[in-house]
Amino acid sequence: MSAFNKNFLQQVDSNLQELLAQFETISGDFEQNCLKTIILNKPENNPHQLYDYYLDSLLIVYYHKYAILCQSLIQSVNSENYLIYGLIGRAIIEHTAILRYYVTSKMLPLVELALEDGEVTEDEVAQIIPWLEKHLSGQRFNWSEFLADYFHQVEAKNNTTANETSQVNILTCLQKWTKNNADIGSMYALFCDLVHPNLGSTLLICRLVDNQVGIGGSQGEAVGLEIFKRTFPQLLAIFSEVKEQLSKIGTFKFSQALRVK
Repeated sequence: MSAFNKNFLQQVDSNLQELLAQFETISGDFEQNCLKTIILNKPENNPHQLYDYYLDSLLIVYYHKYAILCQSLIQSVNSENYLIYGLIGRAIIEHTAILRYYVTSKMLPLVELALEDGEVTEDEVAQIIPWLEKHLSGQRFNWSEFLADYFHQVEAKNNTTANETSQVNILTCLQKWTKNNADIGSMYALFCDLVHPNLGSTLLICRLVDNQVGIGGSQGEAVGLEIFKRTFPQLLAIFSEVKEQLSKIGTFKFSQALRVK
């Protein structure tokens, strides 16, 4: 399991060390949950199997992505690479915004309606599946064309490249989330500034040398460390939202008693 090294831990207080330990546990949980491999090959003739296939695939996608993002965050601060920390932080916010949008705003109402009478019809499943497809395969770039020569020998190439469904705009997802949590908007703006080519990202590569801000070299304390201290608790708090949304996906699977009618 990835862990913050002793050199880094010595630079932060005990309260933040506790939060870092929580993050290590979260990272380890994601690593354990993404060990399973799912072949991207859609069941074509059974709506119930197709529905469950999408849910299983989405869970693995998110477990794997969050595992990599968490591991990379730990590695970046261990090596004092705070510019990468900014990139990872924004990616975590955006992935969670997308996850929350599809699960809570789009899928949850449809699933609750389908399960209301204890019978799930093919028509009800048919209303949910397009959102599952869009969630898993949405794109803003023609990957089928870009990777056509790469996938031409893959047996299930049509299933692998998926339909060319446009992904929802991230700002739409963030607006939905901000209505429930006003802090998300300002937090996202901060992490965008840490990524864009402006003062925020420049500060992440600066160091304090003789009480002055310097760029380059390895003397002094990284300004990025202070930015990390001030932003990490907020970033960690997002994972309670992640946990809730991933848990909902797990409950969306129809039980054996609720076969499609």
